[in-house]
Amino acid sequence: MTYLSPASGVQSAIDLSICDPSLYLAFSWKTHPDLCGSDHFPIEITCDIASLCQTNSSWKLSKADWNAFSNKANSLLSIESILDTDNPIGTFTNMLIDIANEIIPKSKLRVVKNNTVWYNDECKNVRKERKKALNLIKRQPTRSNLEHYRIIQAKTRRIMKSTKCQSWQSFISKINNRTPQKKVWSMIRKISAQS
Repeated sequence: MTYLSPASGVQSAIDLSICDPSLYLAFSWKTHPDLCGSDHFPIEITCDIASLCQTNSSWKLSKADWNAFSNKANSLLSIESILDTDNPIGTFTNMLIDIANEIIPKSKLRVVKNNTVWYNDECKNVRKERKKALNLIKRQPTRSNLEHYRIIQAKTRRIMKSTKCQSWQSFISKINNRTPQKKVWSMIRKISAQS
């Protein structure tokens, strides 16, 4: 089930996930156990085949040795060596990529953590309450349980919004003309993060 009706507490499957049949067996589909503040359960789609899901690192073009790149390209990319193959475009592309991989440094892959600076123990406790109320609706979708869930849901939203607002006010009160721009944008991203 992907949807919980706020009016009746009835669950239904109204959300669709569509993919090409050739990719179907490469992915797993499930719903998140918590509504996360919505009336739709978030859908989690994970890749089961590692090679399909690897993210390529990017080239650091600002640190490239363009003279070395140009010299290497001039020595390896001759018209004869490319046109004498069955697939000239593919050959040219592969050779160019090989030269770039050899000369231009690449960035390391890194996991981006969702570091929400405003998320405190009060937020954690109210989310646990909301999860308990949701589990109770799943087991017993009575009117009283649904009303209890609505109250907890409203309380959770109010506390999350208030905590985020207080965190933002605390941060901007410390900003001055010497605060690095990088620190300001980093904090904006952290405060904007959902939890």
